[in-house]
Amino acid sequence: MVKTMHAIEMDFQKAKKQAEELEEIAQSLRVLSENSFQPCLAKIAASWKGEYAAVFCKKGAVVEHNLKQSAAGFRQAAETIRQTAQNTYEAEKRSVELASTRQY
Repeated sequence: MVKTMHAIEMDFQKAKKQAEELEEIAQSLRVLSENSFQPCLAKIAASWKGEYAAVFCKKGAVVEHNLKQSAAGFRQAAETIRQTAQNTYEAEKRSVELASTRQY
């Protein structure tokens, strides 16, 4: 089945949109971590003293670290989608161009 240039363009735009959505998720996680999670843990550490407070804050720090890693992973996935989409777009576009000039 031969793809039309319209279908190729639509697939390319769709992939770029998905990458953009992943970037937005990554940004939201980063903001959540820095603007909400860190201050919350700081308030807990300032208010709650004792052995269990330290344990809770340690676990909170692990969760915060995991949020940041997830955000970085989403950013990397978005970049991979963009690069793959660009490579596929160029290859499919070239294929259509070659097919249109082919003579039998």
